[in-house]
Order: sequence, then C-alpha cells, then structure tokens
Amino acid sequence: MDTADSEATTGELAEGFRLSGMHAESLTRFARVYRAQTAAGEDIVVKRTPGDAGRTEALMRWTRSLDHAGIAVVIPAGLDVANPQEIHGEHWVVYPWIDGAPYTGTEGQIRQAGDYLGRMHAVEVPTQGMRTYSYPDSDYSEVVSDCRTLEGVLSSQGDTEAIEVIRELGRRWWQESLPGLKKHDDELPRTAVSSDFKANNLLYTEGGPVLVDPDNGGVEPRIFDLALALVLFHNEGDGAPGRLFTDSEWETFSRAYLRHVQLTDRERELWSAALDHMLWEEGTWVLEDNDAAAWADSRQRAFLLNLAHTTPESYPLPDESVA
Repeated sequence: MDTADSEATTGELAEGFRLSGMHAESLTRFARVYRAQTAAGEDIVVKRTPGDAGRTEALMRWTRSLDHAGIAVVIPAGLDVANPQEIHGEHWVVYPWIDGAPYTGTEGQIRQAGDYLGRMHAVEVPTQGMRTYSYPDSDYSEVVSDCRTLEGVLSSQGDTEAIEVIRELGRRWWQESLPGLKKHDDELPRTAVSSDFKANNLLYTEGGPVLVDPDNGGVEPRIFDLALALVLFHNEGDGAPGRLFTDSEWETFSRAYLRHVQLTDRERELWSAALDHMLWEEGTWVLEDNDAAAWADSRQRAFLLNLAHTTPESYPLPDESVA
C-alpha cells in the first residue's frame, strides 16, 4: 500500500504527537476527531484540518488572534513536539479538551451565540493565507438538475409541498439573488468567519460559549456568515430543536449580533438575497447530503423538512433602533 495516499491511523497520531489513551472511535461521525491524553496526562482532542500547510498556519494565526481578543476558541495545545503536524499529507492539530455544556436551545444560549458571532465579525484579525470566498461557477442546467434531485429526496419523505418551495428558491436564486449579490459584491464588507457557526460547534462554559470547530474558517462577506448561521445553526445538533429559529429566537440572536456589528445600507438591502444564497448553496446541499440514517432520526428529519420550507420573508433583520 502506498502510505503517501493512506489516511493517518490513530497509532500514527499517538506516535507523532506523543499521546496516550488514544480513543479508537471518532467523537463525531461528521469528521475525524479523537480524544486522547498528552504525555503529561492532560486531556486533548486531535483533529484533522482541511487544506494545505499554509491554510492550516493561517487558521492557527486567526484562532490565536481571536483568543487574544477574548473571543473563546480552541487554539493548538502546547506540546513538546510540533503542533500542527502533517501525516500522510493530512494536517492534524492537537487542541485542549474543553469542558462545557452542549447547546439545548435556551434563550440565554441563543443570545450568547449571537453575541459571540457579532464579536467575531467585529474584531480585527490577520487574514493572510485564509481561504477566500468565491461564487459558484454554475449554469442554469445545474440548478434544474439539483431541483430534480431534491424532488426525489422530498418525495421520498412524503413532502411534496416543499418541492414547489425549492423550485421557486432555485429560480429566484439564479435570476435575482445571485446576480444582485455579484453586482454589488465589492460593497459587501468581508471579514474572517468560521463559515460553520452551528450549535454543535459550540460548548457553553461559565465564561460563555467556546467555538470548538474553527476549521472551515475563511474570509467572506459577513452577511453570508450571518445568513449561514441562521440556516444551519440547528443542523446536526442533538440538543437543538428540530427546526430553524422561531421568530423570537431569531430576534434574540440577531439583536445580540447587531450590538457589535453595524450593517451597511447595502448589506441590509441584500439581506434577503444573502439568505437565498445560503438556502440554495448550503441548505439544499444539506438536504441532499443527509443519508437514510439522518432522515430516520426524528429530530434531524424535522429540521430538514423545516429547512426545505424556509423562505427569506420569515427572517427579516431587526431595525437598527431596536438592535
């Protein structure tokens, strides 16, 4: 076997980072994340980071800057060996184990999450080397093809009403929302974002939430990240309700966010387009990507069906005067 093309084994990770007590099973089915201990007996997790060495180092600079600014996020643990490391062409990072409570959908947790995202978007951090956002290189035939695939998914779940919602989303995204965003792209403020701000990536401590999965970080229009948080915050969250935010929950989250970020007039004008963009690009991908086991889970199924019915009109931005 060509080891250059193979995945790193837990034994190789333990040897490379000098770890003990390496768990054989990943902590999550969505990524390769393993619990272990350092030589000094400290609890840690070792996690694969996507991208090349340059992007990995850029992510580490970003998270250390967030931590220095008082925005709680996992940063590489101090070890007697290099951290991160490249093993079989994969980049791995050892992080401290975070003791915290999972999300359960309380008003306080929602407010803290919105506050956290606002502070993340407002802070000045180094971004050189981070992934930069680019619009999809699509044509309308791909939109039509995706709609057909989604029709099959939703029909299999007995929700034919959602099919029309998805068809209209695809049409609106292609004809109106995407062109509008591209036309005014240079007017959309960009910042470093996690691009994966979901409930299951936060742990709640006495000091507030800690972001424990920053690995998808990049530089994007900030309203895209806010819209993505709205669309997918409850996705894959075992303790979250099987739906997107209610009206009052969204008001709580967005008001907390807007305490730190003053959106421009153009961002507010394009908010519905940004939400369409995330519903189509990320929301429909989630609908397609979930397997039979996920659809069989009652909580996840309820979330996915609610997502399939969601339109931008349900989630306006609060007025600045009440944010």
